[in-house]
Amino acid sequence: MAAQPSLQKIAENVSYLQQDMAKVGLLVDRLDTTIDKLADISNNVSNLLAVHETKLSAQEIISKQTVDLVEKRRVETDDKLQTIHARISSGEKELADKIDTQYDEIMFELKEMRRESTEQHNKLSSRITTMEKWMWAVVGGSGVVGALITIAIRFIPA
Repeated sequence: MAAQPSLQKIAENVSYLQQDMAKVGLLVDRLDTTIDKLADISNNVSNLLAVHETKLSAQEIISKQTVDLVEKRRVETDDKLQTIHARISSGEKELADKIDTQYDEIMFELKEMRRESTEQHNKLSSRITTMEKWMWAVVGGSGVVGALITIAIRFIPA
């Protein structure tokens, strides 16, 4: 009977092993499912990473283009500002030259007007002096004629 208990024990052990193998089989099936799901998730993450990498690359390109465009616009603006500054400076110089020229012309005209005014004043003064001399000569002559008439009237018998 010693063989019997050991056979029975072996049968029990085999039964436990079969149960354990069934459980291990279920675990292996679950692990296979988990591995498949992890593989799917890994593929999805890889695809997601690829999409994000593409988006990041595109964003870097756009960012670089934006930086280049901003730099280009800055250079254009600097050039335009220099052009405007040069125009203002040359306009300022031209305006100053015109003002100086007009100032000189105005001063010349004022001097010419002063000279003509002085000349005209001297002519009028000379004419007035001449007229005053004639007026006083006439007044003096009238006085003399009046005095002579008065003296003559005294000598005429009435």
